[in-house]
Amino acid sequence: MFLVETWLKEEGAATLIEACPPNYKFYQSIRDNKRGGGIAVIFSDKLSCNEINLGTFTSFEYLAIKVKTDHSLLLITLYRPPKSSPTFLSDFSTLVSAVLTNYDRIIITGDFNIHVNKSGDSNGKDLLNTLDGLHQYVTEATHQLGNTLDLVISQPANINNISVSDIAISDHYCVLFEFPFTIHSNRETGATHKRCINESAQQKITELIGSRDLLNGHKSLDEMVAGFNSNLKEILDEVAPLKTKRSSRVKTSPWINESVREKKRQCRAAERAWRKSKLEVNRIILKEHIITYNNTISTERKNYLSKIITDHHNNTRVLFSTIEKVLNPGPVCDMLSLATTPKCEEFAEFFTNKILAIRAEIIRDPNYLQDAPIKEPPTLQTFSAITEDALYKLIKHSKRSTCSLDPIPTFLMKNNFNYISTPLLQIINTSILTGIFPSAFKTAVVKPLLKKPNLDYNTLNNYRPISNLPFISKILEKAVFLQLNQFLNENDILEKFQSGFRANHSTETALTKIVNDLRLSTATNKVSALVLLDLSAAFDTIDHNILLHRLKTWVGLSGHVLKWLESYITGRQFYISLGDHISKNHDVPFGVAQGSCLGPLAFLIIHATAGQHYQKT
Repeated sequence: MFLVETWLKEEGAATLIEACPPNYKFYQSIRDNKRGGGIAVIFSDKLSCNEINLGTFTSFEYLAIKVKTDHSLLLITLYRPPKSSPTFLSDFSTLVSAVLTNYDRIIITGDFNIHVNKSGDSNGKDLLNTLDGLHQYVTEATHQLGNTLDLVISQPANINNISVSDIAISDHYCVLFEFPFTIHSNRETGATHKRCINESAQQKITELIGSRDLLNGHKSLDEMVAGFNSNLKEILDEVAPLKTKRSSRVKTSPWINESVREKKRQCRAAERAWRKSKLEVNRIILKEHIITYNNTISTERKNYLSKIITDHHNNTRVLFSTIEKVLNPGPVCDMLSLATTPKCEEFAEFFTNKILAIRAEIIRDPNYLQDAPIKEPPTLQTFSAITEDALYKLIKHSKRSTCSLDPIPTFLMKNNFNYISTPLLQIINTSILTGIFPSAFKTAVVKPLLKKPNLDYNTLNNYRPISNLPFISKILEKAVFLQLNQFLNENDILEKFQSGFRANHSTETALTKIVNDLRLSTATNKVSALVLLDLSAAFDTIDHNILLHRLKTWVGLSGHVLKWLESYITGRQFYISLGDHISKNHDVPFGVAQGSCLGPLAFLIIHATAGQHYQKT
């Protein structure tokens, strides 16, 4: 769908999000620093599309979309303001000449604001004369005043079933046409892998879990973890084997209820009556039904979102997530369209080399391990074993999200806590009491995510890595985090002015402190200086040797506590996952695990020394 004169600005994406049906995306171009104008293209997410730049023209606005097909296809939507520059024909001719030599198939649509239906209109004649090798299809009036202003131009001449329809939402009419082309896809179409875990399957899984020795009698930590994972995986495969199914990928908007469906049925009935009779009175009735239908959708969507806000007014996570979905579109491309094993390897090497490049630019102090704290820190040598009740609370309050490394879905672990608690407690306590982090928990699944929805999905630098860790790994980390964080807080080790990643702290407390300091400085006629630093890949570039040194000398960790953290930090790996394709495992020589609760804590510890250095000066 090609839209012109949208009058939308940068913040107007919410309007297009609302306009998009399920499984559709959009591109938009806005008019800078002026009212009006604006272009948008809405398309099915089955299409692999990419916005391209064909140059800057002052006499018209345009949006160019390249569609991946068997032959190069370029779609251009254009808007020429009524009082356009006299250079329009020259600019348009330049645009057409530039694309004709580079693309096999071209479609140009839009509002040209030129009366091509009037034989005496010189601008209309000149425009048609510039269409060397192109064909213009629209011959009916596209405006309520009876003029043909909106055009469909293509090469080659294979536009079919073109028609003009008044859809009662603008003074311009809707131009409909068909253009055949083959959708290009480099992935398996519609294939998904799912398990049928219904109520009966859940009962069978519970019976089998309760009847097995999940640890297989093993005593070593890695063998216990391997036995635990393999037994649960075998049970899941036996009861609910993985099956390949075709996915319709059809979504429905949650606010489309029976009231909206009834209004839609009334619209269809009115449309059939008008098409059958062709009477003006039936056309007016159809327009009224369309307006009512659109208003009903808008009202029901508003009611749906209002209910979410009302029901979760104390849950900031849900509120921000809802606002994000309303205001920001999802990625324009489908990541599965990139899913190949070589592409996974390319992502893995890119993310690894990016960290190495940042590390190479860091100036190293040869005495970086010689610094010492201002005062002798307290010590923590051992962790305490956790109880079954503590384990229950950790699992109960954990998210239900599941990682592909988990042997069974998280909700099944939660539902079968009574049967897995004993072996799980043995694994966790063996780990924290011996100072060993299980090898199976040191691997993360990384999925690339576009930093912003409209970025070029073919540019690797536009992605950031999102790590996923096994559920049991996060439970073990949380058990350690609670004890370590308690020690840090009781002994006042963390920087007191640090607001990030700390309970009862936020950006609000940080801003309050800064504003208060600036006001006090102003009140006493002092000069203030504010230094803002942006740390690139802050978590991923942490030096393991420096972190372990800080843990020992500045924090006061030793014994099995320090041994456990060293085991946790070192020897980690990751692999990239895109759909059914994965890369090989890659080492993680720097940084701390993303998606973990210990990662932010390690970041706070390694930067806690900054405050003491500032106090010296």
